[in-house]
Amino acid sequence: MKTYTPPMSGKEVDSIWKNVGLSVSDGALLVSKIDEGLEGAVATRIVKWAAISQAELRRMTGIPSTTFSRNIKTRFSPDQSERLVRFIRVMDKAVELFDGDKLAAQKWLNEPSRALAWKTPADLLASEAGAYEVMKLITRIEHGIYS
Repeated sequence: MKTYTPPMSGKEVDSIWKNVGLSVSDGALLVSKIDEGLEGAVATRIVKWAAISQAELRRMTGIPSTTFSRNIKTRFSPDQSERLVRFIRVMDKAVELFDGDKLAAQKWLNEPSRALAWKTPADLLASEAGAYEVMKLITRIEHGIYS
């Protein structure tokens, strides 16, 4: 069986974590930021980096429209912040899967997958269980297990 090895192109990957002002490397700091609630500007930076609409981000995070609109001007609750970080985590892994190609990752997130009972990965991100299944699928694909 062939081992998957990501290409080393020498270019720095445009990290969503860096662009939204969060660090994945310090888990304890990330947890404290989630607990205090992410600033509304984080959602704006996610939308800009991922080149998606606010409506798409709301759908994938499961944050109601009115709540999202109100909190984007101030601060998200810890639960809503957790949902935003969940989206960031999955988007980061999907972009990594496609060697830094955000458009390919977005296309993949919005295509039905047999491994997900013909649902799109984006449709499953609003719940923790769904996002977990998407992350498992990404890991299987990285390891050459297509299902």
